[in-house]
Amino acid sequence: MASLSKIIDVHSHPILPFGEGAPMGKGQKQPDWSVESALSYMEENGITACVLSSPASANDVTGQKARDIARRTNETLAEFVSKHPKRFGAVATLPALDADGALAEISYALDTLKLDGVTTTTSHNDTYLGEPQFDPWLEELNRRSATLFVHPTTTKAGKTLLIGLNDSILEFVFDTTRMITNMVVTGAKKRFSQIKIISTHGGGTIPYLVNRIKTLEHTFGVGPGRLELSPEEVREGIASFYYDLTAATSEAQLYAILKLVPVSQLLMGFDFPLMPKSSFAPAIADVGRYSAFSEGDLQSISYANAFRLYPELAKRIE
Repeated sequence: MASLSKIIDVHSHPILPFGEGAPMGKGQKQPDWSVESALSYMEENGITACVLSSPASANDVTGQKARDIARRTNETLAEFVSKHPKRFGAVATLPALDADGALAEISYALDTLKLDGVTTTTSHNDTYLGEPQFDPWLEELNRRSATLFVHPTTTKAGKTLLIGLNDSILEFVFDTTRMITNMVVTGAKKRFSQIKIISTHGGGTIPYLVNRIKTLEHTFGVGPGRLELSPEEVREGIASFYYDLTAATSEAQLYAILKLVPVSQLLMGFDFPLMPKSSFAPAIADVGRYSAFSEGDLQSISYANAFRLYPELAKRIE
C-alpha cells in the first residue's frame, strides 16, 4: 500500500480565549487546544504543517467589536506562524458583514502580517456567500488571486432541523452544499474566478448531488437574481472549487469526488481538535490505499496542491 508523506493539513482550528471559537454547535464546550497539542498531533501522524483557521471568530458581533476580534485573531495567528514558521500557516478571519472593515483586514492581514490567505464561513446572519453584500471583499480577494477557506456554520432555520444531533453531524454538510450552489447560481463563483476557494468536508453532499442540481436547476428554473445556467455551466461552476478531504476519505466518497474534480483539486484536512484523534490515521490510510491514486497523485494530495494554494508556506518549508 502506498502512503502519504509530507502532509499539509489545510483544516485545523486554534481555540483562542476570545471570539466565537471553533465552528461547532452553539452551547457545545470548546475543546482544549494549544500550540503544543497541535504540534503533537502533527508529529503522531506525519503531518509536516497545518494551516490554522478561525473562520467564525468575529461572527457573533458587529461593528468595531467585530473588527477588533478579527484583528486580535489574526495577530495571534501571525505570532504562532512567526514562532513555528515551518509547522504552521494561517489564514485571516474577517468581519465579513462590514465591507470596509473586511477590506481593511484583508490588507493588514495579507500585506502586513503576511498570512497565507483568508477564511470565512458559508453564511453570515443567514445570508450565504454569493449574495451582493459580500461582493466588495470578494472583489478584492479576486484581484489578489487569494486562497479562501470556507467553513460551514448553521443558519437559524437550520437550527430548527437538527433533530437532536450536533450541527457537525448533518447540518454542516448541507450548509456547504447550499453555499457552493448559491455561489454558482448567483454567478459569484464565475465573476470571482481568480479566488481559489476551498470547500471543506469533501464538499458536503455536493459530489453526490451535482447531477441532480445541474438537471433540476435547469428544468425548474431559478429565482430572482439567479442566472439561467445550462447544466454544463452548473457542473463547471461546482467543479471549480477545491475540496478538502476532512471526514471524506471512504472509498464511496473518494469515488464520487473524483467524478467531479481532478486530483489537483484535492487537499488533506483533519479538523483538529474537533475530530477525534483516532480518525486521523485511518483517514491517511484510506487515501493511501485507494486504488485509483498513483504515487504522483498521493504527492499532490499530501502537499503539492496545498503548496500551490499557499506558496509562502511552501517557501518556508522547502
